[in-house]
Amino acid sequence: MWRLWRPDAVRALEDPKVVSSMPRYIGILKGKLLSKFVISRQVQVEWGSDSSEDELWDIHDASLRKMEKLMRDLDSGRIHPDELGDPPKKSLLHLKARIGESIMRSCRLCERRCGADRLKGELGFCRVGREFRVHSCFDHLGEEPEVVPSFTVYGSRVRPN
Repeated sequence: MWRLWRPDAVRALEDPKVVSSMPRYIGILKGKLLSKFVISRQVQVEWGSDSSEDELWDIHDASLRKMEKLMRDLDSGRIHPDELGDPPKKSLLHLKARIGESIMRSCRLCERRCGADRLKGELGFCRVGREFRVHSCFDHLGEEPEVVPSFTVYGSRVRPN
């Protein structure tokens, strides 16, 4: 659909400068390469329930190197996506979510670093607690042609009843 609204975006995807500067992005849009989040689901990771956030970040860094190797192998064709099999029970993507939960326990997502424990429902400076409501989400067609479409999500806080 976005191709009808923004034919200039389609032309941009064929521009030699765009192709040379954003080859992975173009490959993903054309269905020739897997996105990084899909690849991160394939990297098996182990951590303990008592692991500190620093330990989780160390595991993350080591797992990220495994993901980068897997991505190179997939992008070069040394590994075909069909060879990947089912994702593991605990993956790099799960670890990223676990780290996100740790950050939410003492919120420092914005520059205010208010320290609210969002997992317990505390409201931070922004008044957003554990959950937020998606106000709108859509394919954003107003960006530069090289990044059209981008997916945009706007949220609002969930107000207690």
